[in-house]
Amino acid sequence: MLKMQKINTAILFAMMLFLVSCNSTGDKPVISGKLEKAAGLKLVLQEMDTREIHPVDSAVPGKDGTFGFNPVVTDGGFWLLKAPSGKIMVLLLNPGDRITLAGSAAGFPDKVTMTGPVDAMLLNTFFQSTRGHEREADSLETLLLDKQDSCGYYALTQKIDAAFRQIWDKQRLLEVEFINKHPGSLASLVVLNYAFGQSPVLSPEQDLSYYRETDSVLFSKYPGNKHVKFHHQRVQELEKAISSMQNAGRNH
Repeated sequence: MLKMQKINTAILFAMMLFLVSCNSTGDKPVISGKLEKAAGLKLVLQEMDTREIHPVDSAVPGKDGTFGFNPVVTDGGFWLLKAPSGKIMVLLLNPGDRITLAGSAAGFPDKVTMTGPVDAMLLNTFFQSTRGHEREADSLETLLLDKQDSCGYYALTQKIDAAFRQIWDKQRLLEVEFINKHPGSLASLVVLNYAFGQSPVLSPEQDLSYYRETDSVLFSKYPGNKHVKFHHQRVQELEKAISSMQNAGRNH
């Protein structure tokens, strides 16, 4: 009987170890892919904190261009995959996510496609559209530089300014529609704070309603998430500053 109890205990212990190992593996997202012209190139994975970016791991694709990362993720957050060119791909990862990348390292990240969970794909689609707008803006700047010595330069600057404003308006519409459609996605935090060129498209002064909307939905949904808490604190500080200004105006 004692021998049988020991056997049963050993079996139970082995099953517990198996379950724990399965759960820990399931909580680790996997980023894998196959990129042409990537053999020997170093890819770096970084984590975006609320104030800093931390290097986490690196990988050198094999001859066939395959690579993989297995970072430990305990909560939803944002990660950067950086190519030797310095260009980056922003990834949204939740525990247990699996993301697969395919394409060419020569055109990273423009020529890289992604498959993965809904939230990750939402953010990826946003960046695809945004990079298209950025390419349009870059082409205008190049044209302006090429024509800077021409006699019609002033008239050209006016046309380019108008064209750039149209691109800016398209980017703003993209961001506003994204937040209105997906206020409960962590991706909305990246969209809300994205800088197109040197400046964010949405600002607390003009677009406080979008800051409030994302805060209301995300803080209710993910109250313990560090990115959500950081945004919540920021909105509270904005509200406090606005209230102080309004009170000061009444006193005068």
